[in-house]
Amino acid sequence: MRHILALGKRELIAYFLSPIGYIVGFLFIGLYNVFFYAGLNEVVSNPRMSPDANAVLIGAVSSVNILALFAIPFLTMNLLADEKRSGTIEMLMTAPVRDWEVVLGKYLGSVIFTVCLIVPSAAHLIAVRIYGLPAWGNLFTAYLGMVLMVLFLLAFGLFFSSISKSPLASVMLSFVAFLTLLILGAFIPETPPVLEAGTFFANVSHYLFAFLRYASLSEHYMNFFYGLVNTRDVIYFVSGTVFFLFLSTLAVESRKWK
Repeated sequence: MRHILALGKRELIAYFLSPIGYIVGFLFIGLYNVFFYAGLNEVVSNPRMSPDANAVLIGAVSSVNILALFAIPFLTMNLLADEKRSGTIEMLMTAPVRDWEVVLGKYLGSVIFTVCLIVPSAAHLIAVRIYGLPAWGNLFTAYLGMVLMVLFLLAFGLFFSSISKSPLASVMLSFVAFLTLLILGAFIPETPPVLEAGTFFANVSHYLFAFLRYASLSEHYMNFFYGLVNTRDVIYFVSGTVFFLFLSTLAVESRKWK
């Protein structure tokens, strides 16, 4: 645990000393505040619309998720890929630190920095209080879904950083993977195609359809914004986070086999 905390602190300091950290942080915080206050102003200034600030807040939380899809590739690109590029990965691996501790330490630093970017959004609750009581149930589930999704994406991005030789390659792979998971649900129909039952192709098609529907990111995180906490969705994010942290550890260990 001591090594994980030390590596997490080292990574967190690196974020605050890096121009990328400030650029991503400024754009991230600035854009989701713009989205929130633009939506709130539209609701308040339009007499035909009921002043439902809760809906605006839920929409702002949803926009944080979309922004995270674009911000996290930049936040994770240097975690391990830059260590490889600069050659410091060798020094890190020869230190009395286990491979999984390196992965978890890097992950911890990225999580804390991302949380620092998200926390200011809680100030929006003040604006919501002006126009009515916050719908605490929906807000809780929305923030829970956001946290689970961010943890999942950070682990996914860390994995791409662990298998990439340069930060740029890590960014590109993360972007492609994130956007694929996001738009997957738009191309997969709600019901599977009707095929002749019992055939090999029908069985393969059925399981492939079920897998693609389950892999879709929007299939899971949207339920949280409707106030629904489904164990199926929680398992998706938690198991995905653990899975990609495990793959990242394997990728780090594989350097010893070469």
